[in-house]
Amino acid sequence: MSGGTEKREQILPSVPVEETGYILPEYDFAGNVPTPSQINISSCGRLQCIVDAAKGILYYSDTIAFGQASVPSLTGGMPYRKLGINFFTKTGLTCSNGAQMYSYFEGIPKGDGLGKKIQKVMAEMKMPAMRGIAPGILEDTQHAMNVKPILQSAFGNVYPVCEQVTLPVGDDIGQIQDPDPDVGDVWIKDPVQYSGGTPTQTRWVQKKNRKGQPIYISRKEWEDTPKTVNLDGTPKVLPPVTEEEGFLDQTEGRKISLLLGIVFLCGAMVIYHSKK
Repeated sequence: MSGGTEKREQILPSVPVEETGYILPEYDFAGNVPTPSQINISSCGRLQCIVDAAKGILYYSDTIAFGQASVPSLTGGMPYRKLGINFFTKTGLTCSNGAQMYSYFEGIPKGDGLGKKIQKVMAEMKMPAMRGIAPGILEDTQHAMNVKPILQSAFGNVYPVCEQVTLPVGDDIGQIQDPDPDVGDVWIKDPVQYSGGTPTQTRWVQKKNRKGQPIYISRKEWEDTPKTVNLDGTPKVLPPVTEEEGFLDQTEGRKISLLLGIVFLCGAMVIYHSKK
């Protein structure tokens, strides 16, 4: 619906998702949960199979809630995983030094999705932190519903000060792509470096003050800051420093001074002998 002289159906610019850089990794949560056969569950009918099935029920319950064994004496040796991946994503903003600014997304559950009170209660009950699939989804939802970064970009200062960080990427066991060869989804497509077997990436991210608030500067300060870094984060190769035009270095100056001295001395000798 339009009003007045405004005839456009869409006022905000429309940009293809591929051009924004906000492409999330194709991580399959359900696909990374072991199947019943992978945790030795079968329908053989023997007593041991019934015990294994009971362990399997507890295993899947723990995977959903905790991401680790809640009763280690029963399922402590089973292949638990904290599902999710950590990765960097572009923000569309440029740092004051010229680098592309990234945001670090922690997709591996931290256990704080239900709040500090629940964390305290679980600790008092000597239960593990809730780092399973369900709390992890809640953490991701809370992250996605945080509109503060969006509002800052749309209505606030878009001239950020950045700092360079090196942080782990991939899943909780250091994988950066789906281990299933039939799937083969690559989660982290940009090159990584390994530190102690853990894949990491180095990126420029929003710098924050001691209170955890992002640091921004004025447009003039942003423009006056030397752009020493390329958009891809690599240092710029600056041209060699040369003498300013109209000035000579000390060596050339000494040569000219000596030459002028000789000229003056010769001139003085000619004048002296001409007066005789």
